[in-house]
Amino acid sequence: MKNINILLAWILLISCNVGTNKSANQLWEAAQQNRIKENLKDSITGYKEILSRYPDHDLSAKAQFQIADIYLNDTKDFEYAVNEFKKVVDKHSNHEVAKKSLFMIAYIYNNYLDAYSDAIIHYNLFKEQYPDDELIPSVQFELEGLKVIQSTIDSLNLTVNIKSNI
Repeated sequence: MKNINILLAWILLISCNVGTNKSANQLWEAAQQNRIKENLKDSITGYKEILSRYPDHDLSAKAQFQIADIYLNDTKDFEYAVNEFKKVVDKHSNHEVAKKSLFMIAYIYNNYLDAYSDAIIHYNLFKEQYPDDELIPSVQFELEGLKVIQSTIDSLNLTVNIKSNI
């Protein structure tokens, strides 16, 4: 009887760990499938598992980007999307998706959050860090549209500075 209990305990332990040995690629595929099926919670959970179990894997940066993209495009939580894109830039700065993330931060600030100063800062940071990138024409287009707003921001800042010096 004692041996049966030990055997049952061992089987239970093994069965509980069956899903935990998935590779980064398997987790990625499952998260992608969940996103296609619009199971966003499960998709984010899968991407986060990649981040926690495989932080140095190439898919880790892509998983963080996908989380940000879900908040941007699927749930329309723009502030949270910015925070998630910032994680890509901070934690995976040498990965290709960091560049896209920096652009998306600026784009969201400009087009969804009306945070024009932040948009200008991040677009200029993009130009500085990636001067020869294929997104530079888009960055320049966005900055061109922000010139009028930049003039207003500058004049308001000047007014505030003058009043504070009086």
